[in-house]
Amino acid sequence: MLKDTFKTMNDSSYIPVDGGVCAPRGFLGSAVSCGIKKPTDTRLDLALIYSTEPCVSAGTFTTNRVQAACVKVSREHLRKGNIRAIVANSGNANACTGTRGVEDARGECRSVAELLGLKPAEVAVCSTGVIGLPMPMMRIYPKFPELAGGAFP
Repeated sequence: MLKDTFKTMNDSSYIPVDGGVCAPRGFLGSAVSCGIKKPTDTRLDLALIYSTEPCVSAGTFTTNRVQAACVKVSREHLRKGNIRAIVANSGNANACTGTRGVEDARGECRSVAELLGLKPAEVAVCSTGVIGLPMPMMRIYPKFPELAGGAFP
């Protein structure tokens, strides 16, 4: 009978959780479309997970010599203490983008932290998508107030 609660996805099993990442008490989330990969795209490509209370956090990071800016910044922030918010995007990995990529990742953390009343080091950033292109920050920054506002009921 327990077997029936498992679903197969990409040859691995998982147990679905009603409410997803917002299932635990005190965790909120939201997502918006900002056209990260293509300006005219309307898919949800920017997300926020937020803990309304201080929480314990941990992270697992790649050991590859080539690391995306989000990996560098999130690892640095986790070393300083616990994370209370994660801003994640799809469409651009912010990898192989040099100093600009790191500054963009830090800027995302600063902006989200300000909107949520957190310290920038309490925010982690995750990115997946195209490698080697700068983040389209001119489309991302204007969406942060909507993203943060959507995390509050």
